[in-house]
Amino acid sequence: MLVLSDCPERLAGLARSEDGSATPADSLSSCDRALWRALGGGDRLWRGTARDPDPSGFWSRAVVVAEAPSSQFDSLRESLTAGLEFPGPTACLALTGRGFRGQRGRPWASAPGNLHLCAILPDPGVAAREAGSLPMLPAVALVDAVRAMSGGTVRPGIKWVNDVVIDGRKVGGVLTATQTRADRVDAILLGIGLNVATAPPVRPTPFVPAVDCLAAAGAPVTWADALSAVLNALARRVAEVARGGPTGLLDAYRDASVVIGREVCVFPDTEHGETPVGSWSSSVVRGIVRDIAADLSLVLEGAEAPVTRGRLAFAEDCPPGP
Repeated sequence: MLVLSDCPERLAGLARSEDGSATPADSLSSCDRALWRALGGGDRLWRGTARDPDPSGFWSRAVVVAEAPSSQFDSLRESLTAGLEFPGPTACLALTGRGFRGQRGRPWASAPGNLHLCAILPDPGVAAREAGSLPMLPAVALVDAVRAMSGGTVRPGIKWVNDVVIDGRKVGGVLTATQTRADRVDAILLGIGLNVATAPPVRPTPFVPAVDCLAAAGAPVTWADALSAVLNALARRVAEVARGGPTGLLDAYRDASVVIGREVCVFPDTEHGETPVGSWSSSVVRGIVRDIAADLSLVLEGAEAPVTRGRLAFAEDCPPGP
């Protein structure tokens, strides 16, 4: 796996140098140069290699920058839309950065020692009809990775739609975007944030009452350990979907769900920013979750139709009804 970075001294044994010196960005291939520029890389960089965390040799590139000037997820999505071709599955990391975001543009607080990862998966071998199930992919892979890192002693769960929690405290979040061509998924873009060493200060809300990190939850690992575990889990889950469709992914998502069997409130989500929470209104759906469908819609007891979108809080964390 090729590694490109502007901070080789901080890679903590993740990679080894090919020549031990910096190289001009202009010396890269056109694809790598465009990728480096899109991620906020400077005029010079360090080039090295690393062992692929996946035994099958799934990953092609890892690009690591010390500080991202803006959301790498947004930059990569713009690059995909503009037609940038990637040489293979590519992992993009920022050790810290500004402008990170989660679902609906909500800010994601970065902190040193945590994992801020985007992954591009070109030509993943997935049919376009299965694209609606792909938002499960990074959440399930993140759960797989945390279980593996802790030797099974830490049991993370998934809070609908895209939060990973440990004992009710949020430790990670994921984003997914897909690009399709004809009947195939042309590329998958994933964003994964995982609190490894630090639980950032986050104002409690009914949707995220508390946050945590792996170190405090009993899994004291480094961001490099977390990267290796997540990349390995992603490669395995992508291969699973390409081989047999999303059935196994859905089973794993349901198995890790912390909302099935719980009474929840689903609020209308805003297009951008924080979801307002006030007094009850007719647009807030409340009920016990009985199932999660293949398209990730919630089946609520007593509801006329599945809930396809919104922001979920557990009933005990919601404001009182009228």
